[in-house]
Amino acid sequence: MLYQREFPNIAGYCFLLVRDEELARDLTQEAFARLLARWVTVREPRPFLFHVVTNLARDAWRKDRRARETGTALAAQPAAPAAAHDGGVRDAVARLPEPHRTAVELYYYADLAVADVAAAVRRPPGTVKRLLSEARAMLATALGDPDA
Repeated sequence: MLYQREFPNIAGYCFLLVRDEELARDLTQEAFARLLARWVTVREPRPFLFHVVTNLARDAWRKDRRARETGTALAAQPAAPAAAHDGGVRDAVARLPEPHRTAVELYYYADLAVADVAAAVRRPPGTVKRLLSEARAMLATALGDPDA
């Protein structure tokens, strides 16, 4: 039941992170496998899944970066174009500092409650609220909001 209910949410969030549908599905499957391995000790499965898939996506980014730096990137995968700043919301979110970006992605894109975001990033709820508030201010400035 949990798998059927949460797989689309977790995979969709993961796709936002990695921008590769197949990799997002693979990482989501891995997150569920890790949940199953720890089922008895996990109190909140949904935040656990988001936390694990976020870490798996970061590992994939690091692996990809190392492969590009050493010149061993797979030839079948096209090189990612240089990120151009398009001035949109996604671009602005992508340029946030990592803790702010993660909080925004989990709260707004994954639609988690503050308490669930706090559990996923292993921070107190007050810290998550502060990160979201600071992120909103940074986004307003980046998007040219005159009231920011």
